Amino acid sequence: MVFVPVPEPKVEKNRVHPDLWGGEADLVAAGATVVDRQPGWVVLADPEGNEFCAFAPPDADEC
Repeated sequence: MVFVPVPEPKVEKNRVHPDLWGGEADLVAAGATVVDRQPGWVVLADPEGNEFCAFAPPDADEC
């Protein structure tokens, strides 16, 4: 996943909410911020505030 900034501000609720398998640290390093943590998954937001969920891989202890 790549986060690409756009010049326009976010003006409405997300039309899409992707759910991904992936590590929280990698997504944060790519520009995401943590919104909420739950056991086995984390809600993140891209640089414009679009939210998505990342689920821990089946063999991982946590995201």
